[in-house]
Amino acid sequence: MQLRGVGSAPQVCITGPEEGGVQVVCTASGWFPKPQVQWRDLSGEKFLIFSEAHAQDAKGLFSVEAALVVKDHSVGNMIFSVLSPILGQEKAMAIFIPEPFFPQSSPWKSAFLVSLTRGLPMLGLLLFGAGYYAQRGHSAKLQELHEQETLCQAKEQDRQAKEEMLKARDWRKTIYLAAWRKAQLYAGRH
Repeated sequence: MQLRGVGSAPQVCITGPEEGGVQVVCTASGWFPKPQVQWRDLSGEKFLIFSEAHAQDAKGLFSVEAALVVKDHSVGNMIFSVLSPILGQEKAMAIFIPEPFFPQSSPWKSAFLVSLTRGLPMLGLLLFGAGYYAQRGHSAKLQELHEQETLCQAKEQDRQAKEEMLKARDWRKTIYLAAWRKAQLYAGRH
């Protein structure tokens, strides 16, 4: 009897920037015989260059780890699949890499490079601009907090005014009832 097994579904994670792109690593375990792996885009086009490592545990089952560096942010959607060549069974996992993960798409990187090539005046201007916007945001936040505080104070004054009105109404009601009782007592005597 020959051991055969379809292992776990692939697990995919983004491990960070690497070689001007984003490194994506996929792992799967519990496969026998040694599985075949592949990366492909959503149209089915295969990525041919990636690293692959296999390990076999004490039970004879294989684990696989495959890493791919994606350099083009237009290839943000991809599929990693693990295939048992004998059983013909495949397990796949799709992944989407958002554009901000790609180093070259970061607007701060290009701004930083421009400031380095233009010298310190440009860097100073960028820092001044960033400081100005931070101060403006801070001032707007302080203004918003002040408006909230004013609103809370106005609500508290309204609450106190209503409370005073209710106390005054209750006091007038008490006086009225006392006068009413006196009038009934007086009317009862005559």
